[in-house]
Amino acid sequence: MTSIKHSVFTSSILILFFGFSLIACSPEGEGTIQVLLVTGGGWHDYETQEELLIQAMDERIGDRIEWTVVHEGDGEPDHHVSLMTQENWAADYDLVIHNTGFGRVDDPGYVSHFVQHHLGTPAVLIHASVHSYRYAEPADPWFEFMGLQSMWHEGQREFEVENIAPDHPIMRDFPETWTTPADEVYVIEEVWGDITPLARTFGAETEEYQTVTWTHEFEGTRIFATTLGHNNEMFEQQEFLDKVANGILWAVNEL
Repeated sequence: MTSIKHSVFTSSILILFFGFSLIACSPEGEGTIQVLLVTGGGWHDYETQEELLIQAMDERIGDRIEWTVVHEGDGEPDHHVSLMTQENWAADYDLVIHNTGFGRVDDPGYVSHFVQHHLGTPAVLIHASVHSYRYAEPADPWFEFMGLQSMWHEGQREFEVENIAPDHPIMRDFPETWTTPADEVYVIEEVWGDITPLARTFGAETEEYQTVTWTHEFEGTRIFATTLGHNNEMFEQQEFLDKVANGILWAVNEL
């Protein structure tokens, strides 16, 4: 794994500190946002998605974000992220973005530990991070953190996403309806918390509406989540990227 343009870390998790201050240039707020991106796992091209996501967020939020990237376990859906086994692993960051494919992790102790030490640091969850850790029976801490439970998805296809919260700041620029490139509809089986649904689609297989974007506040921790993002093409869509950028700023209470 090589450096993109900010600090990028592999399984060794070497921490690189910049010797200068980044200049705030976003109208939404001031100061640097320390963002930890946790990525890797099975089923997806996380190397390309990492590059596309960082570039797109820098374009939208500016140089305010100082990135730390932990990219581990590509092709290993049962991988345990080494940083997340540590005490207070999220405490040094303003936000953690999860874009992972660890859907075969089945260690409830690991999941309970990293969720406990995540609390207090906001999160952005993208696509398969929602399905990561779901087989760690019981996976209750992860479901409670996200605010809902999904165990499977429908087949890939294009589908129409409906903006059901146009007055919410995250969705203010999102169209009334938007047709995605090929992606997966995650089936929401149970709501675990007082989530705020922001967007939905109609599941062709379930013949029911499925939430695809939502917010949740769990024990004082803000979480923004979207089930979209299977293919690289999604990380090139203005509508998707604008929504994620808004989700980042909302999560750190600057939107």
